Amino acid sequence: MIDEHEWQSVLQVVADGTFSQAAKHLFVSQPSLSQCIKKIENELGMQIFDRGKTPLQLTEAGRIYVETARQMQIIRKNLFRQINDIAELRSGSLTIGSSHTRSICLLTDALANFHQRYPAVQLTVVEGSTVRLQEHVLRGNVDFALLYEPLDSKLFNRVPIMQENIIMAVPFNHHLTKAFNNKQPIPYPKISFKFFQNEPYIALKSNRCMSVIYDELCKSTEVLPKVVFKADSILSAAELCAKGMGATMVTDMVIKRNLWSKTPFFFELEEKIKPRQLVAAYGVNQILSKAAQVFLQFLH
Repeated sequence: MIDEHEWQSVLQVVADGTFSQAAKHLFVSQPSLSQCIKKIENELGMQIFDRGKTPLQLTEAGRIYVETARQMQIIRKNLFRQINDIAELRSGSLTIGSSHTRSICLLTDALANFHQRYPAVQLTVVEGSTVRLQEHVLRGNVDFALLYEPLDSKLFNRVPIMQENIIMAVPFNHHLTKAFNNKQPIPYPKISFKFFQNEPYIALKSNRCMSVIYDELCKSTEVLPKVVFKADSILSAAELCAKGMGATMVTDMVIKRNLWSKTPFFFELEEKIKPRQLVAAYGVNQILSKAAQVFLQFLH
């Protein structure tokens, strides 16, 4: 009842929302695609799409069909991953999900080194928010994604990558740095978050993990900095901090990369903040390909 050509056609229509657009991506005529969908619906005895709505909406039977088709898509990908493994990475592909910050700070060197060793493996990085990356994992769109704990063990398998410590960054000429005579002490001096009451602060947007840590810290200390900007990434927040716009929180992973035009001044917070555990996450029903397993070795 279900063959690959048919379920791939249904998934393309779902992705595009119209028969005409899906037909273009499938390189078939619209009447041919419509006939294919009609054949499936005749076999099921029920409609897959509610054609009275634009974009097309799935019926209840359609939702069941699409869920099954996506499972078959994952099974098919797993089959070819195993076959590609036999070739000992002489072919194949690897798709990694990551945030922009982790791509720059963690993946860049690993991608270059992996490509030098295995040039025939096609590498792709898909960037997005935490929510979007989790969706990519669960849909089987990526081999793994770099995410932070906690993750649902019923949905995700994880390989630990590293722990990241939270560090407070301020402009180098900030009034809180005057006691250090323009020199950065190592280890970083400690400071309480309470000193940042009403201080200019660069926060991260609410869809970023760091925003949760910031909110919890404000609540536990009853401190409210003066948010002057909401950045989309730790990298951009740190660069604005370095240019004198305000304080922000970064991680030691970002500090080690040292991408700033001018380095901020760093403090260790007196308040206890649990380190962030970065993992490579993949679906519980997904096989971690040999290419993925080898690549992860380049991250350590």
